[in-house]
Amino acid sequence: MSDLNNDEIQALAKAVGLTLREPELTQVAHSLNAMLAEMAAIDASAIDSSGSDAAGSGAAGFSMEEYVAVVQPADLEDAE
Repeated sequence: MSDLNNDEIQALAKAVGLTLREPELTQVAHSLNAMLAEMAAIDASAIDSSGSDAAGSGAAGFSMEEYVAVVQPADLEDAE
């Protein structure tokens, strides 16, 4: 999978009512592309729906129901 470019990221942001400008656009692009790369590397076929590995030992350490927290740039500004 190729990285999303700035135009694609701005379109995604616009779809959810956000406007991204530099330097936040570059930061979001880097973070989003890194998350997508890591998600693509997960071998979901080795995990059943209960969160256990194929052998049922639970060694995978996570379940398909876990969520990733997304921090929006406005949240970072509030924290400063």
